[in-house]
This record gives sequence, structure tokens and C-alpha cells, in this order.
Amino acid sequence: MMRLFVLFSALVVSTCAMADSIDLGQASQYNAFIKQNYTVKSSDVEGRVAVGGDLNVVGGYDIGTHTANFGMGDGPNLVVGGDINKSGPGSLNVYQSHSWNQAGTTVVGGEVNLSGGSIESQFDTGTDLPVNFDSAFTHLENLSESLANRTAYGDVGVENWKLDFSFDANLVPEDGVYVFNVTQDMFRTDWYINSQGLADDATIVFNISNPGSNSVDLSQSSIFINDYTDPFSSYFTAGSDNQDPGFQVLYNFHNVSELTITSDLYGTVLAPTADITSNTVPIYGQVIGKSWQGETQINYNPFDPVTDVEHVSEAPTILLIALALAFVFRRSLSKIRTTCWASARALAVQY
Repeated sequence: MMRLFVLFSALVVSTCAMADSIDLGQASQYNAFIKQNYTVKSSDVEGRVAVGGDLNVVGGYDIGTHTANFGMGDGPNLVVGGDINKSGPGSLNVYQSHSWNQAGTTVVGGEVNLSGGSIESQFDTGTDLPVNFDSAFTHLENLSESLANRTAYGDVGVENWKLDFSFDANLVPEDGVYVFNVTQDMFRTDWYINSQGLADDATIVFNISNPGSNSVDLSQSSIFINDYTDPFSSYFTAGSDNQDPGFQVLYNFHNVSELTITSDLYGTVLAPTADITSNTVPIYGQVIGKSWQGETQINYNPFDPVTDVEHVSEAPTILLIALALAFVFRRSLSKIRTTCWASARALAVQY
């Protein structure tokens, strides 16, 4: 009976195993989510920005230009845990909507220092920071590690000028997440997603690394769907609703300490331990990093969370409880029988 109980327990535990979810947690509400300092000279962000350290703006910069337009929900448009330091000409503008002429709100934990230009925003004073950056980045670092440890879906085809990512309709991950490991020495200018066999609404994760180094230089890496006539970039337009290419992309930079981006990107950047530097190339997606410095335009393209696909089954759990009760009852019955038998023998000896 004990052996049966142990075996059944193992079967139930294996049945109830949960698949990892991919959820950005507190960062999911923000277009840019930075743990420490955020330093910029110009350009803009379509969605919300959260900065755990200081926000340093030299020149003109716009935040939240399309927060209301794209229905990004309620909440402050700019969250700064440290100081806001504005210098140079131009204005730091925080919007709810630029085209609708709606001002946005800012929550700041430190001071506001203005030495040049102006700051246009509604300040929500006396409000606690709506973000716990320490817990948020603990979650994000764990997520990055989890993705890095996932088994790769397949090998990457490397040719002189391109990378090929292929799929098999008979080998579809249960959660629709396809993971590919790409090292810096493999980088090519063109990345081809051969979508035949790719599941609907799939998530493609590129685990990016540079063996022997903690720094990555992500050079120009244009994604094409099947061939050069269908560039991934054609599905995204600044200031407008994006089209649906049929899948989403996440770039994961696990344990990378320095990340330089010199390529336009159309997907989420998950680099929770990296100091990120970028030039003027646009990014359509959420940016998560330790710190940020650059003049990149960051446009709205939110990551759609991937939830668990396996759930605890009630039937095996009920059976397990029933079996446990049966086991306890059998043990109790055995003890009663043993006690009765001992008593009978004692009486027999007396008489």
C-alpha cells in the first residue's frame, strides 16, 4: 500500500507541473523601465517611463506622447525615484497625449532641478512611488535567467550575410514560445524568420550573449519574414496603431552588463543588469535595463504576457487525498487488529 501511495503521489506531482510564464510584472505598464539613471539629449517616448534613479535631460525630450491615444490605461506618465535634472535648451514635456494636447503627470521621489529650458508636466505631489524597483528587478532578473535556461527550439542557420530561423509544424511548444540562442559572433545584417510551421500568435525569444564577455554590441539586425519582400519593420509606424505580424519578439540579454544598440529593433529588450547605450535608431517595444543613455526614439509596442499553459488538475488531487485517507484508515485498522489479537492471546494465557 505504501509503495502504491508513493507512486501515485509522484504521478500527480508530475501531472501538476506548471509551465513558466513570461510576464514583465511592474514593468509591463511602461515603455521604458530603468532601474538606475536615465540620461537623454533629445527624441521622445510614446508611452510611460519609470526611472529608479535620476532622470537627466540635456535639451528637449517628450514622454508619453501617445499614452491616451493607444489606451495605455491610468497612472502617472513619468515616475522618477531620484531627481529630475533638466539642462540645456528646449523643454521636457510629459504628456497624456501630444496630439490631443493633454498634459501628463509626474511622480518624483527626489528634487526637480532646472538649469535650462523648461519642464511641462503636472506634478502629483505627496504621492508615494507606484513602483518598487528592487522587487520589480528581482523578478525581471529571475525571468531573464529562466529564459536563458530554456531549451533552445533549434539551431540557427548561419550564412555569409544572414541568419535563418526555421520552424516545424509538428514541433510546436505548448506555450507557443520559441527560443533561439544567438551569440555576438553569429550576428548578420539580415535575420530571416521562416514562418512556415510557426504557431499563431507565437513568441520568439532571442537569447543574446557574447561568450567570454559581459558586453554585447547589437549591430544592425533587420528581421524579414520569409524573404526580403516582407520586412518586419513594415508592420510598425510611429504615432499609429501597429499591424499584427503574427508573432512577437523578445531580446533577452541575461547577465549582460554593457549593451550597445546600433540597430533598429521591433520587439522588447529585456536587459535588467545592463547599462544600455543607444544611438538614434528607433526601438518599437518595451525597454528594460539597469541604466539608459541615448537619443533613441522608443515607440509603443507592448509585450503580450505568455501565461502558464498547464494547470493543476483537480481530479488527481482529489484522488490523492482519498488515497491518503485510505492509507491512514488501513494503518488504523491494522493497529486495531493487532491490538485485538494481542488482547485475545492475553486472555487465552490467563485461562
